[in-house]
Amino acid sequence: MRHATLTLLLPIGLNAFAALPPTVPAPLKDHLLEVNAQWSVQHPALPINASITAFVDEPARIREHLLRVSADLLERGAAGDATRRGERERLLHRLAEYADARAFPQNHALPHRNPIFIDPHGTACAVGWLMIESGHEELALRIRDGFNAGYIHEIIADPRFAEPVGEWASEHGFTADELAWIQPGYPPSLPWQPFGGGANGTVLVMEKLANGDMLIAGTFTDAGGTAANQVAIWNGTSFEALGAGLQGNVNCALEFNGEIYVGGAMLNGAADLAKWNGSAWSYQTVFDSKYPEVTALHEHDGELLAAGTITGFAGSSYHVARFDGSDWQPVGSGLNGVIHALDTRAGALVAGGAFTGFFMDPNQTLSHVAEIEGNEWSQLANGLDATVRDFLTINGQLYAAGDLLVNVAPAFGLARVSPGATNWEPLMPGLSNYIFNAGLTDPRIERIAEHQGSIYFVGDFGISSSMMVFGYNVGRWDGIDQVVELAIPEAPVHALCVLEEQLIIGGEFTNWAPHLAVLDLTLGMDDSASASTLSLSPNPAVAHVRIVGVPESKSAAVGLMDSNGRSVSVPWQRVDDAIVLDASGLAAGVYAVRVETASGPRQARLVRP
Repeated sequence: MRHATLTLLLPIGLNAFAALPPTVPAPLKDHLLEVNAQWSVQHPALPINASITAFVDEPARIREHLLRVSADLLERGAAGDATRRGERERLLHRLAEYADARAFPQNHALPHRNPIFIDPHGTACAVGWLMIESGHEELALRIRDGFNAGYIHEIIADPRFAEPVGEWASEHGFTADELAWIQPGYPPSLPWQPFGGGANGTVLVMEKLANGDMLIAGTFTDAGGTAANQVAIWNGTSFEALGAGLQGNVNCALEFNGEIYVGGAMLNGAADLAKWNGSAWSYQTVFDSKYPEVTALHEHDGELLAAGTITGFAGSSYHVARFDGSDWQPVGSGLNGVIHALDTRAGALVAGGAFTGFFMDPNQTLSHVAEIEGNEWSQLANGLDATVRDFLTINGQLYAAGDLLVNVAPAFGLARVSPGATNWEPLMPGLSNYIFNAGLTDPRIERIAEHQGSIYFVGDFGISSSMMVFGYNVGRWDGIDQVVELAIPEAPVHALCVLEEQLIIGGEFTNWAPHLAVLDLTLGMDDSASASTLSLSPNPAVAHVRIVGVPESKSAAVGLMDSNGRSVSVPWQRVDDAIVLDASGLAAGVYAVRVETASGPRQARLVRP
């Protein structure tokens, strides 16, 4: 199975699977393979492995690729009559000029390196430019509108383009394999940036507050240049300290009745819960024992609940307690594994974690998820096959996230259960195709969040949506068996939060960003007048979608592209000053809506749940 193979190979050759930045010194062949995997096919014995090279930026690396391919193809020559050989030679010389100009497309469409035939700014890729240069702009535009993110071999295999592209290639002296070698892949234009000046230590917890601010907690003593001991609040423009901060181990946080609660261990000495009332910290112990620890916090039926650990001479047991206003009361019996998450489903309290039954009970009766029935825990639906680390409720459905592999065996990773259902629905049935071990621990999802129908997840894992595209520790789930990589932080990500159109993550990473990073969830849409975004309502949508903010809508043309870069036909009509698109026939997933207007293209991201 592929995930087992990758797990064995990664400690030996991790860099072979990671995205290689152009500025990192590496064998030149590795840089060329990063731009186009066809180097291993067209020039497998390329004698430049010992040449350690770095580039000032990505355009410089793409230029090097194109110049080398152009020179090699000129040297090889081609079969055919003199006219075809002459046209091929002319275009290859022009290709070198195109490379020197360093004006290459931007990949706003996909979150991984991929060809883009013509980008929203009108910049053509190398093959598209050759078509245009040879007088076949109409063909290049047809490919842009029908399969803009396709690889050459995929485009030629498409019945819409097989004949015209094949004829063009033959007339100009190229084979399909040669065009595939020319065609670069372009890195995603995902605008990841360090967030708020970063932190000087690991960020473990993020919690969105009622006023729109965000709490972070971890092992840091500085956040964004502000002295803040293990806890700070982002106020929209900067970080603020909360008094003298905390001492100890931090696991979770929750805003309840206008006050901030932080759970952990050894807080202010031996406490496991700290409360910030807006001006001062106070401390209490929920799970009084040799080593009390709070591992999860939740509000249920207007009460504050905590999950945690009671450690004694007989070992550790794991409990949930509720605060009745004056004291902590037990909820159900103790369990035999850590409780990482609490939530509410159909009015009932739900717990998830590493447990498989009750404390000191040999029977395995609770498979990692349990709900309260009466005064005791019972298994929720048919249970899950690995540790649960986070919950998320969306439209009444409870989502659970957790371990992806356990001892090289696939585990659920991400699953959901609907109200009244008796079985969990696995959402990553093909995970062995794209999830692998990125470190020394079994890969796992630690936190999940939702935005416009997509679930973003972070943790400690490797992820791949194709044989040549890999990322780490941050991903997005758009539908059944549809997972894409979003980033390459070099260390685990432990926390995430969605603030309006921003995805903020925190963790152990330092080289990629100093423990805090942010992604604009508009996915790199250019904010210039020629590529401004559209306004779609509703979004997500299951039926009709109204597109507004389109000048000259009477003459606008609408296109739709799926997550694989394929053009999708969808009915639409002009209604007054808007465009109404019928999404009822679309399959579930994420689509790029593109409207061509007299002032240039406009774009938006449409989610079909």
